[in-house]
Amino acid sequence: MTAGPAAVVRRPEQVPGQPVGAGVTVAEMLDDRHGCRGLHQRRVRLDGGAVLAGAAGGQGEAWFVISGSGTLEAGAPGAAALQPGTAVWLGSALAYRVQAGSDLEVLACTVRAGAPADGPELLVTTLAECLPERTGDREFRVLLSEGLTFTQFAGLIPPGRAPQHQHTYDEVVHVLAGNGVAHLPAGATEIGPGTSVYLPPHTPHCLENRGPDVLRVLGVFHPAGSPAAKRES
Repeated sequence: MTAGPAAVVRRPEQVPGQPVGAGVTVAEMLDDRHGCRGLHQRRVRLDGGAVLAGAAGGQGEAWFVISGSGTLEAGAPGAAALQPGTAVWLGSALAYRVQAGSDLEVLACTVRAGAPADGPELLVTTLAECLPERTGDREFRVLLSEGLTFTQFAGLIPPGRAPQHQHTYDEVVHVLAGNGVAHLPAGATEIGPGTSVYLPPHTPHCLENRGPDVLRVLGVFHPAGSPAAKRES
């Protein structure tokens, strides 16, 4: 029997940004090279005033604004404001244009698995608009999911370690703030701001927060579902 893909941890110092235009750099965090075929994750930085134009790849793209400000033009007339905590869904091949106000950092996930979603081609929401949900002592907010083939959520992990568990879905996680340890089948590895983790289906894992403050993460998984759906290992 052929073994499936293994969990992968990628730290920011391992993935320097590559220039793709004037004032625009992209760090390819997770893709086919890491066994992560269904979800490709990259971190995009635009210097203040820089412009990035393109079209959503794969079955569409899920974005999350990490820091900075800017505007997005895509689909419907008018521009959407981009600020920390803004989440965006861009349907397959949808053209877009982003202009940074202050230096802008966006975490983008291209959904390559499955078929194109039947839902809207453009969705914009914010973290503040999404209701918090809890599982044990951990809090999460679902940003993008309804009518889509994937789920994007923001999670808060308090100091401490939850039981090891696994999910049926394919997942990529990015650390937004805080420090801790990812406990994976290959061993434990430190994680911090800018670290990405790929978790194939049925991978036993646990993210432990070893700092005094909350560990903030952004996750995207396919197929869509609830971040609370898990089975202890």
